[in-house]
Amino acid sequence: MKRAVVIGAGIIGLVAAKEIARYGIEVTVYDGKRSIDEGADKASGILSKKGLELSGIPYEKSIVNSLYGAVLHFGNQTLRVKTEKVQAYVLDRGSLAKENYEAAVNAGVEVKLKSRLGLEAIRDLDDGNTIIIGADGAVSSVARAFSFPSIRKFILTYKAEFEKAKIEDKRIVDLYFSKAYANGFFGWIAPYSESLAEIGIGVSDNVKKHSMSAFQSFIKTDDMKERLEGAEFIKGHASIIPVSSRKKTVSGNVILIGDAAGQTKATTGGGIIFGIACAKVAARSVYLNISKGRSLNYYESDWRRSYGTDLRMHDALHRYYSTMSEKHMERFIGIAKALGAESFFARYGDMDSPSLMLKRLFLRGKAK
Repeated sequence: MKRAVVIGAGIIGLVAAKEIARYGIEVTVYDGKRSIDEGADKASGILSKKGLELSGIPYEKSIVNSLYGAVLHFGNQTLRVKTEKVQAYVLDRGSLAKENYEAAVNAGVEVKLKSRLGLEAIRDLDDGNTIIIGADGAVSSVARAFSFPSIRKFILTYKAEFEKAKIEDKRIVDLYFSKAYANGFFGWIAPYSESLAEIGIGVSDNVKKHSMSAFQSFIKTDDMKERLEGAEFIKGHASIIPVSSRKKTVSGNVILIGDAAGQTKATTGGGIIFGIACAKVAARSVYLNISKGRSLNYYESDWRRSYGTDLRMHDALHRYYSTMSEKHMERFIGIAKALGAESFFARYGDMDSPSLMLKRLFLRGKAK
């Protein structure tokens, strides 16, 4: 009887393992970290309410703050999108990891921590009776072990937590777009409370600039200096985020999911929601392979058919605003505001599905 092995005990790997176990298939998760929450706070904890609800994962105990909108800063222009309903949550990623670890173990998953596997050990798992799921991040060892195509684009990030920061409204996240410090991405302020905030920056890996250097430039801007006057630095983390998917995510008995596959939103770097959705597709592909003899190659077409359009649209939007000059961007935002963009996004905005927003925009135009 075939079994499954998941490399990577992040949230996406745990979800994949849990779903596979629910099909009655033996599954083991390997990870080199010492505790399930180790390194969890390297990633930002902002996740859409809608996406979390659709994901089906436990998250309620991990909520730190509720967000009702965002202010987007483009040079001298700002785009304010504020709603009456919660749009996203700031989550404690360590707590979220623990919640999903417990759910996986309760479903019968064996999780082996302190078990880092080298390339040869990973290749040795491919014995003909084991399906290998790589959920081991942007620099996936599974992808290297089995010579998967490379991910083409990455965002380098650095984020830090500050106590006693000046928060204008803890229900609003601020996003800053400027090639001066965030070339290819943006900076952000995510409030955890009235005075605790996460401040971060992302830059394209093509810029050849370290994320820490970009972060230092960001916090020296007038707005940041005002926000951080008298604030206390708590801790900071650097990370790397893939913003393009691999051209191939299945080979033989090996499947890649989440950041390892590049299933992330190029506009925000968010990978949890799409990664979880694709993990469930992977779990069903494993079940159909073992129970019905269906080729694992269908995983590729299944996840791309379900989520590929939105991921491509996120990529197109990212490429568009990344190539705009700041003056062009300011003019564009000014025109968009004049056309009612703030009220449209407040009513129809969707952090995860730009294709749905376009449909709503089309229907709104037809209704006039």
